[in-house]
Amino acid sequence: MADTRPVGGWPWRAALVVGLTAAAAWFAAGLVAQRTLGARLPPLPDLTGVATPIREAITAADGAMRAAPSAATVGALAGVFHANLRASDALATYARAEQLAPAEWRWTYLRALLHEERGEQDATRAALEGVTTAAPTFGPAWYRLGELAFKQGRLDDAEAAYGTARQAPAEPPFTPPGVAARQTTPLGAYAGLGLARVALERGDRAGAARQLRALTEAYPAFGPARSQLRALDGADAAGARPFEAPYVPPADPLLDPLVASSRHSDLLLKHAGIATRAGDAAWREFLVRRALAYNPRDLNVLMEMAAMLQATRRPAEALAVLQQHAALAPGDHHGLVEQGRTLIDLGRLAEAEAVLRQAATVRDAAAEYNLATAIDQQGRWDEARAHYERALTIDPFHTRAMNNLGVGLDQRGDSAAALRLFERAIAIAPSSAEFYVNYGSALIRQRRYDDAVRVLTDGIGLDPRAASAHNNLGIALAQRGDLPRARDAFAQALALDPRHPDARRNLEQVAAALGRR
Repeated sequence: MADTRPVGGWPWRAALVVGLTAAAAWFAAGLVAQRTLGARLPPLPDLTGVATPIREAITAADGAMRAAPSAATVGALAGVFHANLRASDALATYARAEQLAPAEWRWTYLRALLHEERGEQDATRAALEGVTTAAPTFGPAWYRLGELAFKQGRLDDAEAAYGTARQAPAEPPFTPPGVAARQTTPLGAYAGLGLARVALERGDRAGAARQLRALTEAYPAFGPARSQLRALDGADAAGARPFEAPYVPPADPLLDPLVASSRHSDLLLKHAGIATRAGDAAWREFLVRRALAYNPRDLNVLMEMAAMLQATRRPAEALAVLQQHAALAPGDHHGLVEQGRTLIDLGRLAEAEAVLRQAATVRDAAAEYNLATAIDQQGRWDEARAHYERALTIDPFHTRAMNNLGVGLDQRGDSAAALRLFERAIAIAPSSAEFYVNYGSALIRQRRYDDAVRVLTDGIGLDPRAASAHNNLGIALAQRGDLPRARDAFAQALALDPRHPDARRNLEQVAAALGRR
């Protein structure tokens, strides 16, 4: 039979065989490279005594790396070390990942954060400069370079780094599943604050003030800028400054995902505390719940969980957590204080008083303050006042005791004494909007309406959703004769809280007065 195969058949088949041979050679070379890489992988560290959830995370990442050795899996293992507070292991493993993929600057940045935590300034600077070379638009690296330069007194370098950070494209904050939104301040605001600090350090008070005023207008709730401006405006001839709002670092788009993957309660609670100061409530709850999931018998985690639930007005859930705490640590003083405080929130005042009297057998300002609150809400003012004053004797900086004592005195006609207490409380805690609301109310009773408007405006800047601040501002404006602005303030209070006990009546009264004009 004649051969009917196409003429081109054999050469094609020969080419295919050659192609397969090349592919096999490439695959064999890949196996050799993989074995070579595998021989260079970091050894698994001794995990004796490491908590089970953390040990499982490390061994899983280590196993994934050994099953498929690559720069990516080495970097992932470094991230697990980092997230679970094994800094030395993380540093060595990040360095190995960088050797395998020098262009992957994210590992260099995360390594820089670890050097920064350890106070290794030269290593921090070198790593961050490597990041800015590889990723010149990544703002967080420039901002951290600016912070480092400022601390070292290199003001020109700090100014340049802050300026670049301010102009960098905005990085959206990391938001894990289950968190609807983050409450963060943009990096540009922090960079602007850095520029103001540079100006102040150079003696340019006017330039610093301009920077800070622009920041407070753009970001009214940015506490550090408000505090710095208040300090600048209020410094006396001797240079004394009022207490400043606590500094909260900016959200970090690369660090926050690592924190979210952590199983270590210390790291999770540290960042939950930062979230608390920043007002980033949903992020705080995510972190605390994760800490509890992996550390259900950790007393500190249970207390933080209860505090978070109290802060978000879920006292019944908070009490259940505190009861778990009490089962693990019967008679714990701090637990008793928090139980009493939660029972107050639930309106179970007699139970709260009994628990807090037990807690107050230890000399403690928090126990005395909460006991005073329970007694105060039962209508026994003289006895409550004695406990508020006792709390302040123990802790002269207990601002909540100052506030409640001031409210009680103001309601009973001693507004002058109340004013002194509110002024002290605000000097110590200038970012607490509630103190401004009560201070403004006492100023109104003293008929100091201009001062009341100023104070209440500051309070609204700190918490624009404080309905009582808007209501009190409306009262001060109405007393000053500014009825249109008063009407707007009462309307805003009512929009924020339709059940506000005074805002509707006040709005009706001022509207009627305007209608008679």
